[in-house]
Amino acid sequence: MTDEASHDDLPSSPLLRQAAGWISDLSSDPSEQNIAGLKAWYAASPENRKAFASVMFSADMPNAIRALIEAALGRKFNILPDLPGVSPEMSQERAGHAQGTPWGPGRPETAEPSRGAGNGRRKIWFATAAAAAIAAAAIGLTSNPISDLIASPATAESFRTGHAEIRSYSLSDGTDITLDSDSRVEVTIDRTRRHARLHKGRARFIVKDDPRPFAIEAGGREVVSKAGTVDVELDAARRADVRLRAGSADLSTDAGTTKALVINQPIVYSPENVTPTVLAAPPADTRDWPAGWVEYRTVALGTLIEQANRYAKSPIILDDPELSNLQATGRFRLLDTEAFAKHIAEPFGLRVSRRSDGIHLSR
Repeated sequence: MTDEASHDDLPSSPLLRQAAGWISDLSSDPSEQNIAGLKAWYAASPENRKAFASVMFSADMPNAIRALIEAALGRKFNILPDLPGVSPEMSQERAGHAQGTPWGPGRPETAEPSRGAGNGRRKIWFATAAAAAIAAAAIGLTSNPISDLIASPATAESFRTGHAEIRSYSLSDGTDITLDSDSRVEVTIDRTRRHARLHKGRARFIVKDDPRPFAIEAGGREVVSKAGTVDVELDAARRADVRLRAGSADLSTDAGTTKALVINQPIVYSPENVTPTVLAAPPADTRDWPAGWVEYRTVALGTLIEQANRYAKSPIILDDPELSNLQATGRFRLLDTEAFAKHIAEPFGLRVSRRSDGIHLSR
């Protein structure tokens, strides 16, 4: 029996949101990093696979993205009939004898046959965005909380920053968000919940005290706070770094429990290492990053310049690759690229020269 063959218990709402988030990420950025992240998340548990199959059943996406996902995961997923953009031929191809359920057709031949109506249990179809109304009508429901949760990415308010930009935003509940350069977050606030999903980059959430917990999703896990200041970062390889700065917050774990965060004690996890791990000796003190500051006990010059170039309109370039191995230490403000280049060149006796392609450092 496959993991998806047993569906007496519906997947939890956070998993459905995570599944919808992966589809959203791949639709906007079908990169190798996102594909690898999806494969790791999908393989992590039977619950993840069940949730993903449910969302794929009714997710509205380009055929090319659906084909990409199916090729990456090595299987086909059912499609809700009459979904926008779905041709009759495509629906018929996957219909089979169990048409209308996300777990029936498209499973491996070893899967348990789809259960009939005699099992006495109603099958709920999970809908995303445009398919939510179709699914609700198909099962005779006027409102489905799970469908509403999955539909939220389509109605969420989106905030983003470009290169060399740090911006702050105030939400309707009084929470403040600061986004680092090249970052994107989606936020949904309604009568019952507050939820944010970090798609990429780094964000600081100063969560306003409220009876509704504020859930911050990043890299397949959620940080939940009722009142506190939390930094969450997600890099290009989907490695997550979570740091509590003030107040209190909890991080979800694989066991379905939560782990209390400790102020200024980083927690990291990634698709390759999904277990949240305390970073005992973080290489950098980043508590003042919204003002452009970072402090290193010791850092390779190449790494430091890579950080500075996140905010540089004209990049800093090392003429000699060996210079990248020089070790720097101190507190640096990265927002002023010209001043930073002069500041970092001085202790190493480097020359600073501006050219058409950027600011060059050389011996």
